[in-house]
Amino acid sequence: MFNSLQHTPIIVLCGGQGIRLRSMISDRPKVLAPLGEQTLLDNIIAMLHAAGFEKIILSVGYLKKQIKSHCWARGYQVVFSEEDEPLGTGGALKSAMKHIDTDVFFVMNGDMIFKPDFSRLLSLQRERNGVMSLFVTRGYQGDGGTVIKTDSANRIVHWRERKPEDKPEKLYLSAGTYFMKKGIARFFPNSKSFSLEKEVFPALFSEPCYGYRTDELLIDIGVPERYALAQKLFS
Repeated sequence: MFNSLQHTPIIVLCGGQGIRLRSMISDRPKVLAPLGEQTLLDNIIAMLHAAGFEKIILSVGYLKKQIKSHCWARGYQVVFSEEDEPLGTGGALKSAMKHIDTDVFFVMNGDMIFKPDFSRLLSLQRERNGVMSLFVTRGYQGDGGTVIKTDSANRIVHWRERKPEDKPEKLYLSAGTYFMKKGIARFFPNSKSFSLEKEVFPALFSEPCYGYRTDELLIDIGVPERYALAQKLFS
């Protein structure tokens, strides 16, 4: 059943170390990077609450005690999926899925500013019933990324890694925000630590997967220049 966001859990992957941001936020995890008077995490949770999500699962690893204390101090009703060692995006998702008690769920990266209309992805998944649906955007501000091509029915027909000469504003790139069926687990390798993007998606995209196209701005705050850009938005 996935009739509403209220009844659909979301996993936020926020276990990254933020190594390239150490010059600016060496004392905290990336998800607690200040943005105006709040943090990136505060903005993510506020966005998810406004969208209607009730069950939010935070996948935490690096400096996880800080994240937990931050949430407790603000009274956030969230579930923690804790890593004791780096698991990669795939391993973190695999571990967090232990907290999922529905057949479907959302996943989003927790190191970015991106405010999509989640109900659009819910509707696309309801219409197409793919293994996975994801947002693809021409508003991507970040390193690398995955270029996604869809057909007239929004089915993903081609994907590739972004090339240095590519212009993001002319291409649709994965926005790191997904609607998945629990059956996606059959594509996971047996290893504890693995990459969702490199070790799961190549096989997964051979199945019916769909992309919802948007021009919504996405800022990956992982380097000082883009973190500074994000700070300007909240100043």
